[in-house]
Amino acid sequence: MADDRDGESSDSAVRAVIVEIHQDLLRFLTRRLGNADEAADVLHDFYVKVLTRFGDVRETEKLRAWMRRVLETTLIDHYRAQGKKRQSESDYRIEESVRLGGEGRDDLDFIVCMCLYKLLPTLKADYADVLWRADLIGESRESIAAGLGITESNLRVRLHRARQALRQRLEETCRTCPIHGYLDCDCAHGSIVRAEIMENPTEL
Repeated sequence: MADDRDGESSDSAVRAVIVEIHQDLLRFLTRRLGNADEAADVLHDFYVKVLTRFGDVRETEKLRAWMRRVLETTLIDHYRAQGKKRQSESDYRIEESVRLGGEGRDDLDFIVCMCLYKLLPTLKADYADVLWRADLIGESRESIAAGLGITESNLRVRLHRARQALRQRLEETCRTCPIHGYLDCDCAHGSIVRAEIMENPTEL
């Protein structure tokens, strides 16, 4: 009985983190874009790109940097699409700050870092540890393998499995209702998101 309660408590904690991350990203994009609907569209596009291209991340590539680039290109694509409708000096400066680096790119790196930082504790400890060392702080594969007492080949397998577990968490985060803050919401927005996932299972 106690084990069941512990499991339910753990599931609730994981769900709370998933909701929090989704809301963090949505707030960040809303502040940057100044429009909640546009922010929701960009966030949806970001999730789709991350989840469909996750398998393309090279073994030696840092996941944090890769996700930041995906968010960067998603925002740039949005600015360019909007530019066909309206092109203010403010929009142009924001796009350039993202494309050319500096403070805009630092902001993107920070929000991706916080997303991963919050998600890692929801994974198995072994997976969280290897992702933290390889993808957040950038420790070399050789050093990680030596510290864990395993071969680099075994480390590659563990890192692959850890990234797949993280991808599953990201998919759960994608399905969070940004309005009511929980998974598979029955509101109109939640139903639309769920329908898109069901219609495009290969994209997720």
